[in-house]
Amino acid sequence: MINSINPSADSFLVNIHRLQEKAERAQQQIGSGLRIINASDDPDEVGALVEAGSHVARNTQIARNLDRTKSEVDGAELALSTAITTLEKISVLGTQGANFNQTAAARSQIASEVTNLLGQLVGNANTNVERRYVFNGDTDQIAPYSIDLTTLTGTTPYAGTPSTRQVEDPRGGTFSISQTAQDIFDAPGGPSVFGAVNDLRVALLANDQDAIATAAGALQGAHDHLSDSLAFYGSVQNQVADATAATRVLGLRLTSALGDIRDADLVQASSELVATRLQLDATFSARVLVPQRSLFDFLG
Repeated sequence: MINSINPSADSFLVNIHRLQEKAERAQQQIGSGLRIINASDDPDEVGALVEAGSHVARNTQIARNLDRTKSEVDGAELALSTAITTLEKISVLGTQGANFNQTAAARSQIASEVTNLLGQLVGNANTNVERRYVFNGDTDQIAPYSIDLTTLTGTTPYAGTPSTRQVEDPRGGTFSISQTAQDIFDAPGGPSVFGAVNDLRVALLANDQDAIATAAGALQGAHDHLSDSLAFYGSVQNQVADATAATRVLGLRLTSALGDIRDADLVQASSELVATRLQLDATFSARVLVPQRSLFDFLG
């Protein structure tokens, strides 16, 4: 093995390289604001850094999902509020039609108005938010209903599926966010809003005063059923708002935790950079004062 002729020079170069790497690291931290850029910067903290970043990303995604859910739920709530107003107009028409002074022609005209309002209710059931039919369950790309006055309800059968969607709460757990148009407007074995309205329409066309009175009375049950669905969506709005607020609070805490691991202490990095540069300058200055001897100095 050939040993270095000048161990002092080797030591000088090693020391210079170490100081330059230290200065470069401090400069990177100041420029990027990050203490850990590469895994080699702090191998012991890499696992904690990845985990903290994962928590931040998950919370961010939950917040985005909640924003989209808010638009959907707000649209559904507005549709149901409008549907209740429409049903109240139909109830008024039913009361007018039940008046014994009404003629067959007048009741036929009222039936025409009820038909138009039934169409509006179907439109409410087909509410679309961000290209999704919000009342069509998990099959949200087709309208749940259309008008068909040949059926008992005055509409086609429900074209959707059950609603199984759940939204994640950042604090843990999930909650349901929707009902189907069938649940709301034509509940199997329960009040049928469409059925009650269509019964009134048919009774008016038949000029059957007793049937008109019966159908008008059934509209109250339909109204109560729609009100229950409206209350459900009001509750979901509150849950979404509460969960969204939780993502903001949790986001601040998670981002702070991530910063504690990843972010650089800029004051410390700046001080370290200045100190390292001073050390470099001192090392070069000291090296200049070292006597320079060659191989010939040892040959005599």
